[in-house]
Amino acid sequence: MLKRRRKPCSEDRFAFLFETYKNRVFGYVLTITHSSYAAEEITQEVFLKLWLYRDELKYIDHSENYLFTIARNKTLNYLRKARNEEKLIIEMKDLMTGSSNNVEDESAVAECERLLSEAMSMLSPQRRTVYRLSRYDGMSHEQIASSLQLSPNTVKNHMVHALKFIRNYLGRHGVLISFLICFLF
Repeated sequence: MLKRRRKPCSEDRFAFLFETYKNRVFGYVLTITHSSYAAEEITQEVFLKLWLYRDELKYIDHSENYLFTIARNKTLNYLRKARNEEKLIIEMKDLMTGSSNNVEDESAVAECERLLSEAMSMLSPQRRTVYRLSRYDGMSHEQIASSLQLSPNTVKNHMVHALKFIRNYLGRHGVLISFLICFLF
């Protein structure tokens, strides 16, 4: 009687790839980004994508190549986004140094601060606390997570939702540019 060799299920294959490559993917991303926080986030995204497509793993002959291609693409996307954000910050700083301190500018800043305060008051207490600790106290996601006894991913989710809500709120009131100026300075 011949025994058939059982093919590993997609979850087993994922677990094997995760245990085998998680540290190597992290190291690869870290050498490119020079940020352990970014490397951790990107590594999580890589394996999340792998998990979401775990049923397709049986069709992939070179898992290592596939995994590092995902890591490379996610890292490049991260670097592009960081570069674009840096350009925006530089442009906003240039705008700020070129403007004068007249009554109209002060009025726009005051209106921005008022609307930002309104938007923040509409956030849940937890999101408001996370937002304030990040934006006003300059704490990192890890520091906030530690002080509030939350996971860093929970803190990140709170920040993403808070920023989205505030951006939409200010956008509805036509002060998005003013918000960016207030936010950056």
